[in-house]
Amino acid sequence: MTESQRLENIRRIAENNNAEVSPSLQNFIEELKVEKLAEDLVLEYGLLNAKKEDVQDEVQELASFDDKAEEDDDFDNDENLHDMKSVSPSMREIFGE
Repeated sequence: MTESQRLENIRRIAENNNAEVSPSLQNFIEELKVEKLAEDLVLEYGLLNAKKEDVQDEVQELASFDDKAEEDDDFDNDENLHDMKSVSPSMREIFGE
């Protein structure tokens, strides 16, 4: 069953039951419709040329993601950021080294 068929089924059920759809469900349905329209557009006409502003927005978003990733590094617990063959000073004390 395609997305548009599922949306049509939801619409029919809502009409037949005279049920009110919650705002969150209505928003979800609208998002699905928009996604389906975009998918149909790409399938029918191919990919659209990216605008310069769209590319700049993506670059800024990726740059901010990289900055956030660097901030979130856990240097105390990430074994990829430590030399795992070295022994900490507290462990040396325990073993009398």
